[in-house]
Amino acid sequence: MGEIIDFKSLDKSVRKQAVIDTAVEVFHRKGYRAATLDDVAAELGVTRAALYHYVSSKENLLSTIYLQALESFFATVYEIGESDLSPPEKLRAFVRHNIKHVIIENLSMFGVFFSEEAQLPDEAAGRIREEKRKYTDVVEKILREGMEGGYFRRDDPRLRTYAILGMCNWTYKWYRPGKTPQTPDEIADQFIAMMEEGLCAPGKQDAQAGGSAPERGARAAGRKLREQAEALVRLADELETGR
Repeated sequence: MGEIIDFKSLDKSVRKQAVIDTAVEVFHRKGYRAATLDDVAAELGVTRAALYHYVSSKENLLSTIYLQALESFFATVYEIGESDLSPPEKLRAFVRHNIKHVIIENLSMFGVFFSEEAQLPDEAAGRIREEKRKYTDVVEKILREGMEGGYFRRDDPRLRTYAILGMCNWTYKWYRPGKTPQTPDEIADQFIAMMEEGLCAPGKQDAQAGGSAPERGARAAGRKLREQAEALVRLADELETGR
């Protein structure tokens, strides 16, 4: 149970966001099908009728959650993709940002995002799939640039994209604040190490790696983790297609 909100004392301009944030926690805790608008209203200390000033239906509320999640995804990823960084630097920045500032900072939201897509209305589901494809395309473009520039070994960039996204996004499933022994930075270091061991062309890895001592040590540990990437491809493909 999150922090109790005195909904009625909130300014009207922030009440809708409070409804959305509360719905995220309720849907994550109970599951979308089991949760009701009455549950959301009870959490806020208002009547169900009062919620209709801010959302038109439970389905509308779920769609709004998905759109906000995508906004969180896209907030920085386009800037990374269009920056002057080298492809390896872009990919490292993407992985670190995705793990630390997208997934781990919004665990409940992405718990809903990756679990409840099948419950979306058809129109919203189509829009969400299109936005997810755009996000996937940004990562794939970075990989293609790296392959064309000789930074990454030539391989199927789409398949590699699915593996990287699956590796990062699945963090929501097992990361527990205060319980998971690794810090977000340590997780990012390990994932970057595993990714680079499997991606970088011979002779390019050491030249492009750099980074902190923990990152360099993590790259060595990543050799032992590399084989897990292929298993993640199947999962990432399922997440991408919404199955």
